[in-house]
Amino acid sequence: AVESRTKDASRWITEDLQFFHTSMSLKPFIEKVIALGPSSGSGLSSAETKAAFDIILSGEADPVQVGSLLMCLRMKGETATELAGMVESMNSACRSVSLPGRRLLDIVGTGGDGADTINISTASVVLAAACGATVAKAGNRSVSSACGSADVLGALGVVVDLSPSEVAACVDSCGVAFMFAPVNHPAMKAVGAVRRSLGIRSCFNILGPMTNAAGAQRAVIGVFDGDLAPLMAEALRKVGRVDHAVIVHGCGLDEISPVGPAKILEVRNVAPQGETTKTYETRTFHFDPLDVGVPRCQVEDLKGGGPEKNAEEFRKVLEGGDRTDAKRDSVVLNAGVGCYVYGLADTIAEGVAMARKTLQSGKATQCLDKWIKASQDVRKQA
Repeated sequence: AVESRTKDASRWITEDLQFFHTSMSLKPFIEKVIALGPSSGSGLSSAETKAAFDIILSGEADPVQVGSLLMCLRMKGETATELAGMVESMNSACRSVSLPGRRLLDIVGTGGDGADTINISTASVVLAAACGATVAKAGNRSVSSACGSADVLGALGVVVDLSPSEVAACVDSCGVAFMFAPVNHPAMKAVGAVRRSLGIRSCFNILGPMTNAAGAQRAVIGVFDGDLAPLMAEALRKVGRVDHAVIVHGCGLDEISPVGPAKILEVRNVAPQGETTKTYETRTFHFDPLDVGVPRCQVEDLKGGGPEKNAEEFRKVLEGGDRTDAKRDSVVLNAGVGCYVYGLADTIAEGVAMARKTLQSGKATQCLDKWIKASQDVRKQA
């Protein structure tokens, strides 16, 4: 009987996809997910999910239906195919940044680990940029922590709410720029009230790191829950935008840290250069900071605070010189992985060594100051 109801729901959606897209009704999608049942391992097709999320992101959907679908998907368990459809929908609704022909890096996390550390991934992109990577960093204000990437960068003087054309100009000027989620993904405003009312995790919590508005082909994505890594990796493969990405889960944090070993799931396009169709290889491995000479620390050693406190810490971790501590080590580790996926180093160990040498030289502070000035100059010229 369940199989029959599922087939009926699928038939209705398949035959009337355009109708439901026009009518803005989520009812058939909800019915199908309910018919599938919890922990079924199956779900909506990518096209069905994209159609449903196109309706949601249009702002025309019934909020009750939006909340119902999000929670039905959560109870069933989102599939990689569904995540891919969600990503495609968000990319379609995105105010994208045009940087053609550029190899771009992002280092970003899902958040949600509750650790309230300093802004490690954000500091890491500055160090990676100082090493030679071109960075298009995506981020937002704080959602689950005391200080988000936009909060700390704003406190440092970076203009965070640049338009897509201003982001491109900033990258051209200094090799790094910030893409503020409300600017690049304005459609997300349509689900803000529903998400706040629900007050629990939904698929939107993990979509941000997979929807870089500049289409960054190289990415280090941190996840607070290790079980999310295979799901996100498969979704990235299905969407086919990345060339080399790693999904990292490190001892309860959504990034690599000296707290302990990290589990890394790597996705790499191995198609010959010039091939338009990507061919992906994946591998899972563990990386221990001890193997590159980084000693253990406690989570408390990485604690930050509000925007002003974290801005102060941000400057400290990027200072030149051979001083080491847990916060600087964390930034070096994540920037080193960024150098590896970007192609500046052949191994993570080599990437970490490159990041350490660059940090000690003082180039990271220079890069940050150039970024601050470039973002301000771009805004003045607008």
